[in-house]
Amino acid sequence: MRTTVYGSWHLASVYAVGLASLGHEVRLLTHSPVRERYEAGEPPVFEPGLKEAIARLQSERKLIFTSDIPADGDDVCFFAEDCKVTESGVDLAAFRELFDPVAASGRFGTIAVSSQLPLGTCRELAAAHPALRIVYFPEFLRLGTALDRFLRPDFIVVGGEHTAAAAVLDFFAAQEAPKFTVTLEEAEMTKHAANAFVATSVSFVSELTKFSERWNVNLERIGAILRCDKRIGPKAYVMPGMGFSGETVERDIRVLIGLAAKSGFDLPMFREVIAVNNEHNRFIERELARRFPDMSGKKVGFLGATYRPSTSTLRGSLFAPLMDRLSAAGAAVLLFDPNIEASPMLVKSADAAFDGADAVVVSVSKPAFRELDFAALVARMKTRVIIDAANLLPLDVARSLGAEYCSIGRGTL
Repeated sequence: MRTTVYGSWHLASVYAVGLASLGHEVRLLTHSPVRERYEAGEPPVFEPGLKEAIARLQSERKLIFTSDIPADGDDVCFFAEDCKVTESGVDLAAFRELFDPVAASGRFGTIAVSSQLPLGTCRELAAAHPALRIVYFPEFLRLGTALDRFLRPDFIVVGGEHTAAAAVLDFFAAQEAPKFTVTLEEAEMTKHAANAFVATSVSFVSELTKFSERWNVNLERIGAILRCDKRIGPKAYVMPGMGFSGETVERDIRVLIGLAAKSGFDLPMFREVIAVNNEHNRFIERELARRFPDMSGKKVGFLGATYRPSTSTLRGSLFAPLMDRLSAAGAAVLLFDPNIEASPMLVKSADAAFDGADAVVVSVSKPAFRELDFAALVARMKTRVIIDAANLLPLDVARSLGAEYCSIGRGTL
């Protein structure tokens, strides 16, 4: 089968490679600068396995790139543009500027929308383009594991009229996963509900961390126990750590809060989920301020800043804005992150981030960081303060460092 995928960033690249890997012929429709990068073998963001798959699929002629809407069109087009995030959720005006010309081209019979859209949007798109079949095909991917999750999904959801939904599901006939055909609104709500549930779980654990140091409770042990409860599940978000980012699951909560307000009712629990998360995500700043009331002239190293451990993007990162704030307060901030190619704070080694540092923040749990010799690195510091926001170090290793060490939700050393 042949299809067109539209989009310019992470979601479209995963869709295009994923569909081609399933054996389909895929045309990735994107802007010229992005297309040129693809043709040079460089996807817009690092994702494990993506670059290698693009090279292989290009050589097999399963994947091609274009900046023009194909004249011969396809029965199904997957619209996978990553939406711009606003304070209230999603920039729909920017989305429509991209979507409407593709929808009005007359080159496609069905458009399967996977962009992150508010409840009710696809019904509006269908009304605006009555000659086109619109379905909603929500994505449940994660940066760093997206390609694997696309090829081995937990489930597949398609919302829309039955014939159009069936045309989309045909592309995934070989995948063994539960498949659901629902209404447009139910598919949109599935995406909102999944992310809102994850966010609520994360804030639930964030609240429990307040008990951790006072009663010396290690919530990693508690989380391991809770995952044995069949009502909770073995992959539940019950481990302590930093909270969620404003560009991810929070977007869906803000959309639901906004829709509720327009409909005349309130969602107090969801508002609290965001409030708890915002407070919890000040953990690093609180710990630094407690030890260094004046950051001017202090040197702070960071291990990692990307949004997820196995990606290269700072989009959605909790740590890039924090590093900017520390720099504005007069601190010298040095970042070591092997996945990042360019940053004014970037250094080439962990040694450089630790040399003469007053504090080092372990931000992201990257596999490469687990191999570091932390005893040797701590010896290079001026003031031995380690803030382990990723809970990277085993507690016995942390105890052996002779440093002032803190982590999230794991009690006291």
